[in-house]
Amino acid sequence: MKTSKSVGPRDANQPLHRFKAELFKTLGHPLRIRILELLRKGEVSVRDLLRELRVEPSSASQQLGVLRSRGIVESRRSGATVLYRVRDPLTIELLDVGRRIFGNQVLDLQHLLDAQVREEGGPRAPRARLGTRRRARRARRAS
Repeated sequence: MKTSKSVGPRDANQPLHRFKAELFKTLGHPLRIRILELLRKGEVSVRDLLRELRVEPSSASQQLGVLRSRGIVESRRSGATVLYRVRDPLTIELLDVGRRIFGNQVLDLQHLLDAQVREEGGPRAPRARLGTRRRARRARRAS
């Protein structure tokens, strides 16, 4: 008797894995991230984006085109003005998670540096005041 080949979890998730890889690849350009950060509070005109980005219009246009073709941003025309906005608010949440991961890694590196200085018996690295650390933790939680 022939048995049918069962579909395992790895096979079932392949389209999801491809989607995630494409999403992160699309987000993997610093100018695209900057554009999304500027769009975090809502619609922004191309003119305002260009003013804030301080890049050549062709560079901004190319990156906006990539974001639009991947469905991350959408545009609309209002008279002669083109406005862009983030299509899914979860994209902004993803950027916020990235910011928190970055903050955690910076803290981890600071702890490693402090430990290395202590091991080497060199001068102590300046330590942040307790209030500064609390503010940093609060900022990471809030972002």
